[in-house]
Amino acid sequence: MFFIGDVHGKYQRYKRVIEGRRDTVQLGDMGVGFFKLRRGEIVPDHNPPHERMVEGNHRFIRGNHDNLDVCTRQRQWIRDGTVEGDVVFVGGAYSIDQGVRTQGLDWWPDEELSIVELDRLIDVYGAARPRIMVTHDCPQFLEATMLEAVGSTISIPTRTRQAFDAMFEHHQPQHWVFGHWHRTLRTQWGGCTFTCLDELDGLEIA
Repeated sequence: MFFIGDVHGKYQRYKRVIEGRRDTVQLGDMGVGFFKLRRGEIVPDHNPPHERMVEGNHRFIRGNHDNLDVCTRQRQWIRDGTVEGDVVFVGGAYSIDQGVRTQGLDWWPDEELSIVELDRLIDVYGAARPRIMVTHDCPQFLEATMLEAVGSTISIPTRTRQAFDAMFEHHQPQHWVFGHWHRTLRTQWGGCTFTCLDELDGLEIA
């Protein structure tokens, strides 16, 4: 399976990444469902290349910079908590910059799953015991590693990361791949290899 980091609406570059490939999974922040102001009117921003994605089975999970309501109408979106064989998919994350964004245009209050939803997915994960975990963000215990990588000291524990901590305590997958942090980094934690992918970077996991 080939994984692709955040796209952030850069669909021309995304099309070049998926060209000649099949069966890819993009790790959230595709940029789905954004709106913008044009001459005082709210209009949709650009959308992903859906026909090309369908043809090659190019799919995505949602990030914090994706409109969940629009994602639910996209054929190529992988729903949170989907289990496919030995792979589990969970999207969503907290936006550190939500204070400078506008609700309904480029920020949505359901960017993270609720506590109830995350509790349910902890059970789903525990039953599935995946070999590969696919998420937009990482567990809370990796925050310090990622903050150092991006040169930040702003620590914000989130319910999504804390739920991932609980999942990891239940079961350690062989691979955990995520985006969100805009860095490519690989680190080992116990028996699990964690890989963060930078914007439009790619990784094949057999």
